[in-house]
Amino acid sequence: MYFVNWQRDVSIVKRYGKKVVVKTNKRSKGFHEYLLSLSYTFVSVALGHPDSPPIIGERTSKNEGDLMRGHLEKLGIRTPRLISLSDSLLVEEFIELGDLYRVFRESRETKIISSLGYEAGTMTGSLHIDGRVFVDNKCQNYLVGKNYNLLYRTDLAFIQRKTSVFSRSMDIGTFLASVVDLNPSCYTAVESGFHRGYYSVTRRGFPYLSIILRNILAPGFAFDHANMLRNMRIDSLDKCSLDN
Repeated sequence: MYFVNWQRDVSIVKRYGKKVVVKTNKRSKGFHEYLLSLSYTFVSVALGHPDSPPIIGERTSKNEGDLMRGHLEKLGIRTPRLISLSDSLLVEEFIELGDLYRVFRESRETKIISSLGYEAGTMTGSLHIDGRVFVDNKCQNYLVGKNYNLLYRTDLAFIQRKTSVFSRSMDIGTFLASVVDLNPSCYTAVESGFHRGYYSVTRRGFPYLSIILRNILAPGFAFDHANMLRNMRIDSLDKCSLDN
């Protein structure tokens, strides 16, 4: 199952005997993008790290095209195969096991959870080394292939050229906030795997604002607020680096 997308209506249909994912822009897409951009800038100012707002509009559609997907592939970041793209409609390859959050919630295998977290961390780190950020890096934007051995990054619209501490911290904080309501043992495995994957590429810990941003963003992502509060008490500061 694919998660509910606040930018697009998502459906799974069959074309020529194969399943594909069809994403159609919602009428409120532009307004939601404006809110994201405004919120991003407000939080950066509030934390004393003012950062320019993410570029929205036509640029976001171009990010979904073959040019960006090809560039990400060179960085080791898999994406679903693009089938067609227009201003209001995107059709891409169906990935069997759906979004990463669902897999984390349903899996009982710590090894699988940690491994997938590790791969998400390497993808995020690789993009940061390339001088870009995802901005919207929640784990629901990662898809899991069959047999749990391949991870794909989808919803590429907000990829930006940014290298600031705040923008990189936002990528980490968004990912961690999107999994912070998992049961504590699962969350610990995800966070540890994600950190190891990120470090393996960047040779640095998380940017130091990451955990602060996780805690700010967490209430907006969490379904289970009891688990959220438990996980927010876990000491994650040892995974952050002040040299960023």
